[in-house]
Amino acid sequence: MLKIRIHGIKDGESDFILEDKVSNLRDLPVEFFGNITVEGKLTKIGKRYTVVGVAKCKTNLICDISLEEYQDEINARFDYSFIVNNELYAILKEKGEFENENGEIIIHEDDQFLDLSEELRQELILNIPMKKVAPQFRGKDLNDIYPDLGIEEESDPRWSELKKLKF
Repeated sequence: MLKIRIHGIKDGESDFILEDKVSNLRDLPVEFFGNITVEGKLTKIGKRYTVVGVAKCKTNLICDISLEEYQDEINARFDYSFIVNNELYAILKEKGEFENENGEIIIHEDDQFLDLSEELRQELILNIPMKKVAPQFRGKDLNDIYPDLGIEEESDPRWSELKKLKF
């Protein structure tokens, strides 16, 4: 679990580093392996806690270009606000939701920790790239990667007149 201890903390800023095994986070996709490392800054002002930082984890991905398996590191930046509000916490607990309309997470004053596990799980998943490209193929054309294929761009003759335009 990725938790920050807040019991008895005074107002101000403090740095933190958390680390946990991928297997300890429920429902994290199989692409992730090793440890999740979280570095950030916790700021407490009154009944508000703000947590800002980055979560890092290694992944096994399959390249969309070459279909080769490769390893990469996912870096997920995050920024969360937690507010202590016992009345709202009791109302939201019945619904099973702990986030208000402003995206702030409501906690109870008796809570000892800020549990970032679910939020960071979601951030890591959202930061898996849509197009997975192995590092050796990034920024290269398909002709550079597979020169034997002799891939040429076919142009539609209907567009040839537009190429003559000067701007």
